[in-house]
Amino acid sequence: MRNFNDSLIKKMERLAEITISSLQLGKMARTKRCLALAEELLLKGNNEMKNAITNVYLFSVSHYMEINRLETSRLLPITLHKEYVKQINASGV
Repeated sequence: MRNFNDSLIKKMERLAEITISSLQLGKMARTKRCLALAEELLLKGNNEMKNAITNVYLFSVSHYMEINRLETSRLLPITLHKEYVKQINASGV
């Protein structure tokens, strides 16, 4: 079970890297595909997948968006944006 977790985390890190790279290069179609994939995994995945999406992927991507003052509400799909808002509210910011 531990190997699966490590592998899943690495995959979410890689997806986050691809998403951020796409944002940096202005490749919005690719960015939207990455975000849509994360959204689908969040909606259809098991609890382990959902935790990896929110704690690894969403944390990294939203952090990049915040630093670069990108509109998260415009870019993030609905469910990912709701998770993002939960993270913000939970952090006490």
